[in-house]
Amino acid sequence: MGTSGFALLDNVSVLERWEGEAARWTERTGGSVVELHAYAVADDRDRPDTQRRLLEQLHEVYPETKDARVVDARHEWRADCPLFEVGGFASRPGVRTPDPRVVLAGDLVRTGLPSALMERAATTGFQAANVLLERWGVRGQTLWSVPCAGRSAPLRAAASLA
Repeated sequence: MGTSGFALLDNVSVLERWEGEAARWTERTGGSVVELHAYAVADDRDRPDTQRRLLEQLHEVYPETKDARVVDARHEWRADCPLFEVGGFASRPGVRTPDPRVVLAGDLVRTGLPSALMERAATTGFQAANVLLERWGVRGQTLWSVPCAGRSAPLRAAASLA
């Protein structure tokens, strides 16, 4: 789950829902494997305080976790996640480039489909492959997505009046 408005906490992942090792651990112990992400932490920020604050913010998002016992904690600090400024979508490169033999993919690449970082990397990977396959007359992978606009035209019209 991506979050907004919780200061440091940007994402909460319940790993046993989609990752094999975590699912097996959960099955053995009855616990849960929860991953907290803070994508744009300042280099000079106090690490123990940041880790404590992330846990507090998890409890704000999911109050039922307040009484959970932490069995193990592992902290990874990396500087490998791009930070995109608000309104910067239009300035990002797209999948297609001026050279038809060169395509781009990754979380930096602009796509018309709604997606977050990892999903955008995978989505643009498929889109880039499809562009290359198209050159050879080969049908690529069909990509399915949620609608980019609300499903009901009358409700969209009503919302635009508000």
